[in-house]
Amino acid sequence: MTDPVSHGEPAVMLLCDYSLRYLGGAQTAFLRQARSLAAQGWTVVVVAPDADVLTGTANIVPVAPVVHGTLPGLELPLLGSAARLADTLTALIDAHHVAALVVHSEFALAAAALAAGADRGLPVLHVVHTFFWRASPALSPLAPAVRWFHRGLTGIPATPRYSGSTPINNALRGMTLRVALRADAVLSPSVHQAQALREAGVAGARPFSNVSEPLQPAPPPAPEPLTLVWAARFAPEKRLEVALEAVRIAGAAVGPGRIRLDVAGGAGRAQQDVVFHGRVTGDRVAQLIAASHAVLITSLGFDNQPMIALEAFTRGRPAIVTDPVLAEEFGRAALASTAPDAVSLAATLIQLVREPDRLRTAGAAALGYARERQPARHAQALLQLVDELAAR
Repeated sequence: MTDPVSHGEPAVMLLCDYSLRYLGGAQTAFLRQARSLAAQGWTVVVVAPDADVLTGTANIVPVAPVVHGTLPGLELPLLGSAARLADTLTALIDAHHVAALVVHSEFALAAAALAAGADRGLPVLHVVHTFFWRASPALSPLAPAVRWFHRGLTGIPATPRYSGSTPINNALRGMTLRVALRADAVLSPSVHQAQALREAGVAGARPFSNVSEPLQPAPPPAPEPLTLVWAARFAPEKRLEVALEAVRIAGAAVGPGRIRLDVAGGAGRAQQDVVFHGRVTGDRVAQLIAASHAVLITSLGFDNQPMIALEAFTRGRPAIVTDPVLAEEFGRAALASTAPDAVSLAATLIQLVREPDRLRTAGAAALGYARERQPARHAQALLQLVDELAAR
């Protein structure tokens, strides 16, 4: 390994196989990390499809690989040979004196980073956003094809195999597992996902939070209506239907106009007390959060550390969650329903309409959660980890 890099400001390479123009949770976390490290004075070489979205950002060197097509379903850009990509990465490492590679995905660029890091004796850190892959059991006959595809894309053997879920979920989670087992460090933004990775065989998986935006507490909104924001992909695992049904039930109980749900991410059928905003920019989501009392997260057994929660906590807004694991993860910054169904969530919303002080208390805890994940702290923790790995 190379010498520790604590002297001076380091150069680091961040890599992601997904397009940075499509702002899913992984891309949001990736972009926030890139900008935050650059703001601390780091040189950040960003290698990802559509990296040009960062053009002109101080201390960031954007590099966009050629995209040869897109895989439907995953919306995954196809970037060609991992071996050829590794040659490109090696040249970038040398040109910018890169001290470590941080990978946020599990495909061709991840494999190339593993190869380039090994070639130059540099640590490769794998940030896992998606160990809880989930697909319909009806797709299980495609599991062998998924393993074949991942091996062809990365050159990584389709072993070991995950075996804790359905055949199709096992094949998908195996993609993450195979990259994680080859990285020098595996970082999970949440404690519960780190535990799941360790149980799957990644002994060194450790919690390492995504970076929060600088604190920007928003003024308190008017007491009513109870205003909530649901912002995510319109995908089955996000369970938008639970949010909509809960608002319908709660609205009928407390009366019209006392609850409002702002939905960002797509369009839907008109419903009382619900406003669909379609797919909007990150800035618009931030505006909605600042005007709200809380964000609403209705996924169950899927999310790791939803970026919408960090967006809310930075502004002093708590998260209302239906997943007990997320409730434990966020502590007092979360308000949890007693069960994950719409009826239980509606009971929580009714209680919050009648007891708004609970929102204020949770909002203060949310700011505390975000304070522990500020850019300077994140950068210092990452630098310490890179130094430890380089000294091995």
